[in-house]
Amino acid sequence: MIKEKISKLVDSYNELTPTGKAMVVLCVLLVIGIIIRWDATIEGIQRGFGFFGGK
Repeated sequence: MIKEKISKLVDSYNELTPTGKAMVVLCVLLVIGIIIRWDATIEGIQRGFGFFGGK
């Protein structure tokens, strides 16, 4: 069951254009970066909302 899903994902990835493949890779790297720097990401979001909220 899991092998079938992985095979389906790989097939879908291989059918993408080079631009689509690059977008998938960049999205994965972005998510990994956000997870690694979670504290800094949340702090920046809070500062942004504070700025626009007048704090």
